[in-house]
Amino acid sequence: MKAVNFCNALELLRESEAKPKLTTGNVDFDSLLGGGIEQGFFYVLYGDNESDVDYLLYCILCNSLLPHDKFGFNGKAVFINSGNYRQEQMLLDLKLIVNLLKANNLDPSRSLDRIYTISAFNEEQQQQAAEDACKLLQQDSEIKLVVARNITKLYLSPESRTGDRKEQVLKLQRFFSPLWQACQAKGATLIVSCKPRRQRGWRPSPPEGGSFLQHQAHVMVYLRRREERDKTITAFLLKHPNRQQKTVDFSLHEGDPIMGRLTTPFRSMLQEEMDTLKRTFREALMDPAKRHSFDCLVKAWTSEQGAMSYAKVPSILEAMLLLAVVENRKLIEDLREEVRELRSKLDSGRP
Repeated sequence: MKAVNFCNALELLRESEAKPKLTTGNVDFDSLLGGGIEQGFFYVLYGDNESDVDYLLYCILCNSLLPHDKFGFNGKAVFINSGNYRQEQMLLDLKLIVNLLKANNLDPSRSLDRIYTISAFNEEQQQQAAEDACKLLQQDSEIKLVVARNITKLYLSPESRTGDRKEQVLKLQRFFSPLWQACQAKGATLIVSCKPRRQRGWRPSPPEGGSFLQHQAHVMVYLRRREERDKTITAFLLKHPNRQQKTVDFSLHEGDPIMGRLTTPFRSMLQEEMDTLKRTFREALMDPAKRHSFDCLVKAWTSEQGAMSYAKVPSILEAMLLLAVVENRKLIEDLREEVRELRSKLDSGRP
């Protein structure tokens, strides 16, 4: 009989925390998601045309090309665009992508070669798009992210619906299931967008696609513009495996609106401080174990940049020290829990 390896919840949590997280470009939204987008998760980001969901997808797509120390996945990406070309007159917002790449100090000509683009304008093409994406995932191990825009557009929108709703939902499942299985097999993140079932209301509307997407998703976020002329977006975290439901207000258009640069001053200062400490303090440490401890703190600082940005302390370094104390306390509590478990096992084995 083949041996089965088990791990406890604490080990699983540590493994999850050690994985690189992708920044959305906004520290408030990153904080809502628990530090950013996790590798291997399935995300549903949905909202109406005024919610800037498309803009957010392009930002995530470009940020995924960044190296790990810049809060990226350091890989390639696949972008599946579903829609009506006659209405939208656009396959890909190339101008926005180029501006976002430049804002992240990435060479557009080289970076665009790392983004596979697949477009679909009817149901048959969308099914073929899923098959093409699955082949790319099998052939190119560097793909870390798959983004599917308007996943329900060709199946469930009023102008595109050709059959009854149950039949269309089944078609959506046939498109989605093999794509998600291929992402799972390669450890890639899948992010899809769609419209809400109801356009307005005081409660967050569920996404199009019925309960299917709601059950499959690891993380589900509904985005809505707070007011008609207000640039502020309200994000409702409706589902997350490690976090409670929560809302946050943020703006995607801070800074230069043409470049679309989303990086905030705090994030830049934090990265500069960490780079300085790596070059000076870390290299001066003689004990390899202490250098490893410093690397663990870097991961903690990276994942909790949103919390540090809200801390009312005078300097970046003090915010980093505050989080280091919290991280140390967390590790102490984890060790205490492991000691309790070991003592319990020893006591149960005594006569």
